[in-house]
Parts: sequence; C-alpha cells; structure tokens
Amino acid sequence: MTISRNQQILALIERLSSSARLAQELALDDTGRLLAMALLDLQTKLYAISPDELRSFTRTVANVVEFRARPPANDTKRTEAGEGVQKGQVPVVR
Repeated sequence: MTISRNQQILALIERLSSSARLAQELALDDTGRLLAMALLDLQTKLYAISPDELRSFTRTVANVVEFRARPPANDTKRTEAGEGVQKGQVPVVR
C-alpha cells in the first residue's frame, strides 16, 4: 500500500503541531513561531493555496484585526529615535 503525498503531509502536520504545542508549553516563543510558519507552509501545499491567495488573505486579515507589536526580547537593547544617527547612518543595536 502506497501512502499518498497528502497523507504524508498530514502526518507531518500532526507531528509539527505536537511539537508546536510543546514549544508553547515550554515558553519557546521563537521556536513556536518557526513551527507555526512551517505548519502554514505545509497547509498551503496540502490545500493548493497559491502565494497570491495567501497574500490576499493576510491583507484582508490585517485590515480587520489590530496587530500589536511584539515586545523586545530581554536580551536586546533598543536605541532612541535619532540616537547615534549622523549623516544618514543607521544606529547599530548590540
């Protein structure tokens, strides 16, 4: 018995979903986001959603939902507007 491509993708989606839930439980936010992106990619392939359809959908959602900026991670520094900017140079955040 040959397993179809769609069945293989569904199995992969299930495994990644389980991993994404575990990442969320462990507060591994960046890992969870990466897994969510991988899941979205697999779902678009499974359901044959084109990049244009996905782009149109995300634009529609963006117009309806108010997105909030993610707070910076604790280990990064932020610069004030204009701080260290001379002659069009962009400040480096270290």
